[in-house]
Amino acid sequence: MKVSIITPTIRKEGLDIVRKALKKQTFRDFEWLIGSRFDPEIEEARWINDDFKDGYWSLNRIYNSLFHNSVGKIIITWQDWIYAGPEAVQKFVENVEKTNAVISGVGDQYEQLNKWGKPEIKIWSDPRKTNKYGSFYEVNSNDAEWNFCAFPKEAIIKIGGMDEELDFLGYGGDQLQASERMDQLGIKFYLDQTNESFTVRHSREDFGGQENWDKNHVLFNGKYDKRKQELIKNGEWPKLHYLD
Repeated sequence: MKVSIITPTIRKEGLDIVRKALKKQTFRDFEWLIGSRFDPEIEEARWINDDFKDGYWSLNRIYNSLFHNSVGKIIITWQDWIYAGPEAVQKFVENVEKTNAVISGVGDQYEQLNKWGKPEIKIWSDPRKTNKYGSFYEVNSNDAEWNFCAFPKEAIIKIGGMDEELDFLGYGGDQLQASERMDQLGIKFYLDQTNESFTVRHSREDFGGQENWDKNHVLFNGKYDKRKQELIKNGEWPKLHYLD
């Protein structure tokens, strides 16, 4: 198996749009792993049970579990409520094989699905889009969005996985910290503007609403930087131990 597509989720209703997109992919040598607290009941996917307790959420822990259970040499993180065209996986594979780097797609956000199951009414445009550098170019690590991106599995192994302690400090910071640690180890990041995703809006109600999300976000409450300095002081940055 060449590719593992992983989808951590708490939203069962957001999986069907992903399933429809994956069924149309021209590249077929992949497995699809869904990490969730419920059985997604999707025959095309392998379910990884998210039975982690406590914490603000379990995103970092279920990501690591998905990495542990994946068999592909290339990881594609494709989160819920996201649709992409039939060549999306093929583009990710070709570019990862060419660069051995983290490849991020681009994508706007839409209000809803229409009667044909397609996203409609654009409500947010991806600020990373630009005409300055062509359609494929190197970017800073914080320009990689893990909702729709790909990288060699060896890259996540090299940094030792996601930082599970972040689950207990607040929301967010997950992909940012992993990307920072990859960057420090010399892994490069690219943006492919030809690989476009279409995301349907979903609220923060599962996390107590937007106000609670902002209040407990590790980038806003100072806990992200505090955790980073703690790891540096203890000699654990950039390599952690979760995938050992």
